[in-house]
Order: sequence, then structure tokens, then C-alpha cells
Amino acid sequence: MECHQHFARMQPYHFKPHDIWQGNSGLSITSNCTSYAGLYQDFQGNPGTELVIGENNDLQIDFGKEIDCVMLDFYVVSNCPWLDEDDLIECDYLGISTDLLDAPPLYWLTLSGQSGTEYVPGVYASTPTRQLLLGPFRKLTISTKQASTVHIPALSWRPVLRH
Repeated sequence: MECHQHFARMQPYHFKPHDIWQGNSGLSITSNCTSYAGLYQDFQGNPGTELVIGENNDLQIDFGKEIDCVMLDFYVVSNCPWLDEDDLIECDYLGISTDLLDAPPLYWLTLSGQSGTEYVPGVYASTPTRQLLLGPFRKLTISTKQASTVHIPALSWRPVLRH
């Protein structure tokens, strides 16, 4: 049985530090807000709301039980230049195209459960995309860095089936 949490029809809601927001699908969300996090109007102008995790923030999604996998619908908004002027001058001097260099992760995913903890660098996507996270795990923490926000319109997950 697959579970879903779509944020588009939710009322806007600002997460206060350490408040627990209960989703209608059984998950709970807690934010360690150093900037902002919550359900806000869609950044790209689509109708409805989305889960937004502001810069320098840790947001934890607790699924309430071990899950097999999560399909995360997301995109990232960032105005953080990852190459400073000295880096650009050095690349130019060495004849290296900056397009060949990977940007450092703008956020991290922490998957934790009975079998341990795994840290996964966040994938950068400026347009809506999907990422499959394999479990088992019970909690997903999204940790953002400076000048980047993660926007999540929806997520789906499948609980671990015990035989």
C-alpha cells in the first residue's frame, strides 16, 4: 500500500521551532527553524501550497513506521554562487570550463531508522523533478545550507511489509 502527502490543497502554515505538524496521511513534520519553513504559496506560480524548507534549516519528516522507499517531488531555489571570483580566475587561467565542475550540495538528506543512519547529498534541480530514496528508514531530515531553499509539492512512500 502506497501512501501520499500532497501539499497543494493545504492551508498555508508557518512552522514554529519544534512544533509538530500532523499530515492527513500519518506523517509528522518538525522544523528546527533558523530561518523559515512551512506550507507556503507555490513559488513557481502554480495554484496551491508546497512544503518549503528555508536556508540553514533542519526539517524532519517522521513517517511513524519503517518505510521501504520515498519518492520525493522537489525543486531547489538558490542564489548562492558556488564559485567565487578567485575560482573563476583560476579556471580561466587553467583553461577549465566551469560547466565541468559540480556544485557542492545545497542541502543534505539524512535517512534514519532501525538499521542505522545514512547521509545523502541533495540533488540540485531548479525545475520540478523526482528523487527515489531507498530504505528502510523511519525519518527523513532535510538540512539546507545558506542561500538555498527546498520546495516539496508532494511525496509518496511505501511502508516496509513484514511477513
